[in-house]
Amino acid sequence: MKKGLFIVFEGLDGSGKTTQMNALYNYLTKEKDIKCRKEREPSESLPGALARSAIKKQLRFEPQTMALLFAADRYEHIIHDIQPYLNSGAHVLCDRYVFSNFAYQGLELDFETIYGVNKTAMEMLMPDITVFIDTEPAETLERIGKSRVGNELFDKKGAAVRESFYKAFDFLGEKGLVKNLLIVKGNQTAEAITSEIIEYIERNGL
Repeated sequence: MKKGLFIVFEGLDGSGKTTQMNALYNYLTKEKDIKCRKEREPSESLPGALARSAIKKQLRFEPQTMALLFAADRYEHIIHDIQPYLNSGAHVLCDRYVFSNFAYQGLELDFETIYGVNKTAMEMLMPDITVFIDTEPAETLERIGKSRVGNELFDKKGAAVRESFYKAFDFLGEKGLVKNLLIVKGNQTAEAITSEIIEYIERNGL
């Protein structure tokens, strides 16, 4: 059986990444009749639950602890959810993956430290295709304000996080861990972004 594709969506909160993941899922399952699974990080594992509580500012951890929580969650996620679905032939679409770990924790830790705690997971699985929705931080903050009550840990650091994403792509790219990276401008209509993503994915694997 042919293994499924692992497709990851990255971007700031409010960038539209979740909307685009759902749009691709609907296209693949309904129009192409392809078996797919939607996942997200942090996942539903115990380390993931702790990480989400920290993001929501319900718990407080040191930066190194946060990096370890995300890495532990990722390892659990790969073993128990992502790999089994990929091995069954299903495509897995994931809202955030290791690039977010570098982009966000990289504001407080050096990339080599983050690389060290994620090395095992990255050797096990990296995305076949990564879609980065590059939306202006001011716009993402406005969208968040309309859709969510209260601020999360990194909401007001959008410009720094956006820059950190690009540094993470370069850092991991130099290590040969980035392939098929699509950067999409988020100031287009949702339909235009979806069309660009579908066209790219059909050229690179489907």
